[in-house]
Order: sequence, then C-alpha cells, then structure tokens
Amino acid sequence: MTEPAKRGPGRPRNEQHTERRRRELIEAAYRVFTTKGYAAATAADITAELGVGYGTFYRYFDSKRAVLDDVVDFGLDRLITQIAGDAFDPSSFEREITLDELVEVWTDAVERMCHIAESEPSLMQALLFELPGIDDELNTRILGLGGILSATVGRFLSRAADAGVLRDDVNTEDAGWMLLALTIPPVMRTLQGRGHEDRRRYVETATAVLTRGLRGSETHN
Repeated sequence: MTEPAKRGPGRPRNEQHTERRRRELIEAAYRVFTTKGYAAATAADITAELGVGYGTFYRYFDSKRAVLDDVVDFGLDRLITQIAGDAFDPSSFEREITLDELVEVWTDAVERMCHIAESEPSLMQALLFELPGIDDELNTRILGLGGILSATVGRFLSRAADAGVLRDDVNTEDAGWMLLALTIPPVMRTLQGRGHEDRRRYVETATAVLTRGLRGSETHN
C-alpha cells in the first residue's frame, strides 16, 4: 500500500498564515482602491502595495472584481463602527428612547461621518460615487446595507412611537430612510471643503425640521 505523499518542509499547511495573508491582500486592495480608484487599479498595484510577488494575489482571488466584495465589507465595517459608536449596541434597545435622544444619535452620526470625510475623503468618495456604478450585484449589496441601516433607525423610531413621543401618522420605516438620506448632504459638502460652521448650520436646520415634524402633539410644550 502506497503511503500518502508528505508535504515538503518548505510549504507547511498553515491556515492561520493563509487567512492572515488573505486579510493583508484585502487591506492592501482597500488602500489601492480608495487612493487610485477601482477602475484604474490593477492586481499588480495591490501586490506592490503589500510588497509581495504578483502571483500571490491569484492564489487567493481570481480577479480584481473577486476581491472587491471583501474590500467593500472591510470598508463598510470600518465606517459603521466609527459612525455608530455605541448607538447600535443591542443593550441600548432595552429601554425607551425619547425623540430628543433619537435626534442626538442622528446628529452624532452626522458628525462622525463628516469627520471620516475629512480624514479619509477617498473612502467616502468611493462609496458615494465610484462603487455604486460598477455592477448590479454591488449596487444590490449597497442598497441592502442601506435597508439594514434604515431598519435599525426605524427600530429607534418605533420605540419612540411606543413611548408616545412621535406623531401617530409617521411611518417609522419611511422615516428611517429619511434620516439615513439626511446624512448624505453634509458629507458631500464636507468633501467640497465646507467647514464646521456650514455643518453646524445644516444640523441645526435639519434638527428643527425633524423635531417639529416628528414630535407628537401631546409632547409639545
């Protein structure tokens, strides 16, 4: 009976190393895509960013498009973690929330997103302008993420509605999408180079509209 072939000493099976290298390629691709742009980037750019041989990329991914989904996940995880803070912690859903607290969560998210737009403008530009036009599959994923975020905001709104602090005719799902959409203009204006004073004015205007438009009549002073 023939013995199974033994792996050579120079190439031991190391799943931990494999996963680490794959992660390094994803992070390198993220840096390349958000600085050079997805359309202009190549697999060679990614391996050069990491400082490894060209063939290394194709041991883990079939194409530039194949790594893009992982890059999007990596970027969105970073974005959501920085934006949400503790707001989406499951334990925060165990208590009632007031409309003022909801608006505070929104204004804090706007501030965090604008900070990212200032510190990593290429990430925001990629998410807002470049990635949505690549193909239908990616468009669907990005829209799906929007649905998840708006549904999470809708849960906050539903708790406020249960507490009687929202108008009876407010659809919390629609309002969730509305709040999500309201975060985009200050980010785009930040990318245009407008400063903190412009953002403060926008937030104050949006807050005035939100509180007066959503607050139930029984909670008015």
